[in-house]
Amino acid sequence: MEYWKDTLEKLWDRDNAEVLLASHRGKFSSSVMENTSLAFLTAMGEGAHMMEMDIDITRDGGLVGHHDKTMDRLFRKPTKISDWTLEELKQLPLYNYVGEICEETIETFDEMIRPLKDKTVVVLDKCWDYWDPVYEQLKELDMVPQAIFKFYLEDEKAYRWAADHRDCSFIPMSRDVSAFGRLLELKNSTKVPALEILPRKPEDDIFRESSFSWLSEHGFKVWCNSLSLAKRLVYGAGFDDLKSLRYGGDLGWKELIDRGVTIIQTDWPYEVRKYIRTRKTI
Repeated sequence: MEYWKDTLEKLWDRDNAEVLLASHRGKFSSSVMENTSLAFLTAMGEGAHMMEMDIDITRDGGLVGHHDKTMDRLFRKPTKISDWTLEELKQLPLYNYVGEICEETIETFDEMIRPLKDKTVVVLDKCWDYWDPVYEQLKELDMVPQAIFKFYLEDEKAYRWAADHRDCSFIPMSRDVSAFGRLLELKNSTKVPALEILPRKPEDDIFRESSFSWLSEHGFKVWCNSLSLAKRLVYGAGFDDLKSLRYGGDLGWKELIDRGVTIIQTDWPYEVRKYIRTRKTI
């Protein structure tokens, strides 16, 4: 069964209030590395509906799964992916989350997504500077309908590319309500089922009830991160995974859901799904 079609049907159904879960870089730990097919397949098994992934490009034009601006964290090298060829990268040791060299190597975009074909929705983040080769590879695999592109709504180059590609779907990101008019214009040009909001505080304008009402009235669902990556990084107005895991989902995920968030990006898909199921039985 093609579960990704069920997910997209729910995403586009304005009357469907089911909360969809987007797995942040897949489910990874120890030697299961982020942005790899194994991480994404594991996240699927934990109940995630969408696989958010990051793509970088090598010096010779190869597409690989990688998030950071530099290679310090995973390769112990102060260089960029674009400084290396794909073959050179494949030969470099990859460090896991306990600081040891793991058996895996960096995966190409093809290696990441081919095992996901006809299985799940892939959400493409951090690749807006080279959408053309990403798009071409998706077309070769007949996976364009499975893909959603993310970009900052204020990025003029990405905005124009999105408007010119009516066969693709997009979830732009913004923390500014003044961009709502621009969002509506984009929807008139291409497929935009949702907006990712980026609130830092509960009182941020984009997190107000009036903003959720406007988005709902105009046919947009709301994506919001519940990530807790670092003290300096605040997601979901502070109603994040860490707060939910430590004090219970009613003090974290519930606040997002009750506000009107219908897509939660998380590092803990199994736990969020379990919480949502518990809510339904109460």
